[in-house]
Amino acid sequence: MIHVEVRPAASQQVKTLIRGQNPEVGVRVYAQPGGGGCCGGGSAVQFGLAFAKPRADDEVIAGDGFRLLVDPTSTKFVDGAVIDYVEGLQESGFKITNPTLPEPDAAGLSGGCGSCGSNSENGGGCSCGH
Repeated sequence: MIHVEVRPAASQQVKTLIRGQNPEVGVRVYAQPGGGGCCGGGSAVQFGLAFAKPRADDEVIAGDGFRLLVDPTSTKFVDGAVIDYVEGLQESGFKITNPTLPEPDAAGLSGGCGSCGSNSENGGGCSCGH
């Protein structure tokens, strides 16, 4: 079984948002490897959340009044993740990090936002404003 820490602020926000959903709906936590440097905030993995019904091959984790659903391809990236909800001047919303994943090296930072191709540290630019 995988481990995901859901901080109290995130748990409260999920419980607020999931009200009124079909009872079988859970919160899918997914990861997309290679999400990269220039648009991905320096992470080689981009995480996301969505309401979804469980699939037969999902890992299901009981949360505080809701279920987390993790598909098999995301499991190795989501295991050890921390889900928080932040509100501030610089960022607002759900924030998912995984301190157990290795830091990306320069090669891992060079690709990530689709047409970007390279990050500014490696001599390139990015169409996403970085």
